[in-house]
Amino acid sequence: MIKLLALLTLMLSSANTSCDKERSLPVPSPGEFERYTTDLTMHSDILGQTIRYSIYLPADYTTATDKRYGVVYLLHGYGDNHGSWNDQWLHITTLIDSKEAAGEISPMIYVMPQGFNSYYVNRYDGSFDYMDMFAEELVPYIDRTYRTRADRSSRAVAGYSMGGFGAMILPSKHAELFSVSIPLSMSFRTDEQYMSESQDGWNQQWGSIFGGYGMSGEGRLTDYYKEHCPFYFFNEQSAASFSDIAYYLDCGDDEEQLLIANDRLHRQMRELGIAHEYRVRNGAHTSDYWHDAMREGLEFIECRFNGGTWPDSQEVATDASYSGVELRETVGGAEVVAYPSAGYDEAKQNSVIYFVHDDLAADDLHRVMNLWNVAVNTKPFVVVCIPASQAGGDFAALAEAIDAKYGIAAGAERHFGAGRGTGAGILYGYAAGTEARMAALYLFDGNMEAAAAAPCAGTYYYIDTTDEGEHFVASGELYERCKADGVPYDYRVRNGLTGAESSMGGFLAAKSNLMDRIKN
Repeated sequence: MIKLLALLTLMLSSANTSCDKERSLPVPSPGEFERYTTDLTMHSDILGQTIRYSIYLPADYTTATDKRYGVVYLLHGYGDNHGSWNDQWLHITTLIDSKEAAGEISPMIYVMPQGFNSYYVNRYDGSFDYMDMFAEELVPYIDRTYRTRADRSSRAVAGYSMGGFGAMILPSKHAELFSVSIPLSMSFRTDEQYMSESQDGWNQQWGSIFGGYGMSGEGRLTDYYKEHCPFYFFNEQSAASFSDIAYYLDCGDDEEQLLIANDRLHRQMRELGIAHEYRVRNGAHTSDYWHDAMREGLEFIECRFNGGTWPDSQEVATDASYSGVELRETVGGAEVVAYPSAGYDEAKQNSVIYFVHDDLAADDLHRVMNLWNVAVNTKPFVVVCIPASQAGGDFAALAEAIDAKYGIAAGAERHFGAGRGTGAGILYGYAAGTEARMAALYLFDGNMEAAAAAPCAGTYYYIDTTDEGEHFVASGELYERCKADGVPYDYRVRNGLTGAESSMGGFLAAKSNLMDRIKN
């Protein structure tokens, strides 16, 4: 097989110019074309050694010889190598091909460099200046060697785990080179986590890079660490300087420790007004999770490279008409709307979903019921919709009246709660304590106070919000409380704004989970 470098004739060009028409075009030599090539090399004077990299070129690279392409740098995790994005784990080329075929992304050049275990920064003692190599040698080399669009607006960095840290730090420290940052399951810690890390773990993975080797407690929080930690370099004084970088963060809710740091960083960026996209999906620290994350990540890069506008929220098709049974009644002094399932019988032992909402209009209630397919579900249950303005007094008494009215069987396993905004907070307070009142509680952009009341150990919590939701702090704090207390939960952060419209995506995403729990 002919190596890719043998296919390209190198020509002198300016490494730093942003004007493509002034740069000479490397012309491919005749021969067999390989889109994906691994174990290519570049010598680094800064590191004094050879750097390996893999590359995936566009399918038309050797035919459209006057065409230039944007560049995506893909960074691997700790202990992995320049082949991990494709050969061993993530199979990124298959995903790229499918999205190109679907017309969802345009052709780009993908560079997968050897990152060692550097965290993509210079070591504190100057013994291994990896970031300098990346910015001063690798990027110019790629621009000289391949037909790139040599401008920051056409360069992105994406990475997983340690590579996620690199995808955050490289654009943040070198905004003159990169415009897009996509950290996936970014490997970093809160100060508290760093200080409690095992001595061996700290020394091997962090202390040797950021300083504080052999130290414990606050001695680990060196000035060099703070210089490279986003919790420190994102601050009130610096926030505006990051406005020209498009950030997209993604981390699974089953991560052991990383989601705590990633979620807190999201909250900090929100509070500082640093624009970004943020996703929390079901999953852990796995190649499958990162492969799926790059589906939207590639589209995000495409949008930014081509001057598009990323959508503020998820579009959910809903029907405002409702063909099932709708009961408007006064129960326990509250004006409720009840939606019984097809199998509901007032004389039977039914289950109930208390849905406490922020005074949703009738059409919005219909849309929720259609998303949940209440009318066609054969399990005997009823959804009782209660305006938060009428449910904030003695909810225990109201729940008792609802149970009596609709023939709800005794026991927590027959009781479920779903709330939005203030309604979620009311239900959370009702369910808190040591005795389980409900089998499961679904909270959508909920205004809860996890610090004031502990989640119930006998209740499952489904916590859903959007990355621009009003109650993003409350949702994140409840996730942390459930994790710390060992309470079962799922945590989701979706693309969206705040309000009823954005919650529709959450109602849809929770449907299968909710219905499965009711059936069981």
